[in-house]
Amino acid sequence: MKSNTHIEIVRSDTSSLSSMGQQSAQMIRHVLGRHYKNVGITNVSNHHDLTKLAATAPGLIFLGMKNIPVTTSPGHHKIWLSQYFDERGLNYTGSNRGAIALDYDKPASKQAVRQAGLMTSSHFLAQSGQYTLAAQLPLSFPLFIKPPNTGGGKGIDSASVVRDFPAYESKVEAINRRFDCPALVENYLQGREFSVAIMSSTNDDELVAMPIELITEPNLAGDRILGQSVKAADTERVVAVTDLAVKALVVGLAKAAFNVLGARDYGRIDIRLDADGTPHFLEANLVPGLAQHDFTSYFTAACQINRAMDYETMILSIVELGLARQSSADVDLLDISFDHLNLVPAFS
Repeated sequence: MKSNTHIEIVRSDTSSLSSMGQQSAQMIRHVLGRHYKNVGITNVSNHHDLTKLAATAPGLIFLGMKNIPVTTSPGHHKIWLSQYFDERGLNYTGSNRGAIALDYDKPASKQAVRQAGLMTSSHFLAQSGQYTLAAQLPLSFPLFIKPPNTGGGKGIDSASVVRDFPAYESKVEAINRRFDCPALVENYLQGREFSVAIMSSTNDDELVAMPIELITEPNLAGDRILGQSVKAADTERVVAVTDLAVKALVVGLAKAAFNVLGARDYGRIDIRLDADGTPHFLEANLVPGLAQHDFTSYFTAACQINRAMDYETMILSIVELGLARQSSADVDLLDISFDHLNLVPAFS
């Protein structure tokens, strides 16, 4: 029997605002439609769209975006959807405003992780012309330069690794101009790269951690860069982490960072090793893409590779975590068991 709970999938047709493509939204709706009678998709681009959505009072909002800009006021103001829904007593999947804001602000998330005693590369924010000599830079080469608040590898390419001051100046200026913001400059980590899907357990407070390794071909400089062009072409390889010692270190850091950021339900933590093999926190993605095919979604790939979790079970698990925050009087929880998937923490 299908549940009567109204679930609304929320995304945006503005690609820069949405972590969920139209095809993914349709697939999620198809999956949920097998178990819930009323599943819709709302595309949100402005405050009016949010007002209309709130008026329908869904039992759960499946959140596929983080914020929308406020175009009617000066400055770079945003409406954070999680905060908007919390203020109106509406339940949604994923993390609250505090965690999502840290996800969006890479320097802030790195600072929070560092203050908690976890490893992340040293960094600073830079504007073009701020420094005129290499000796003035707070960090030594090689450095890695990227935008501080974008996803999908935007602004990351072979020029992101800089080994001299002219290359530094060029990349900082390019990011300032393209994204209208300072550039995030950090020590370049030369080791292997990992992404760890995190999902809360439906039975207790433990976290299920599912790591994968991301392998790209080296560029002409010998650097393996997971930039926008690589992600768009899907040329990176996604493989299981078979070295148990490395797996334990990566999973431990990912779970600790997830907790430090105040995240809930599910998300992804990206990690890279330094030249000595020590894992460092790169960034969090607490509204990760959920494409059905594992070669286009690291979260989906991690669930499949680590737990043999099919797409339907993954989506239903995320929904059940959100619905569990509501009382039984408010929502009609499905009687679904995931015991056959052995959903226990990879490492305690």
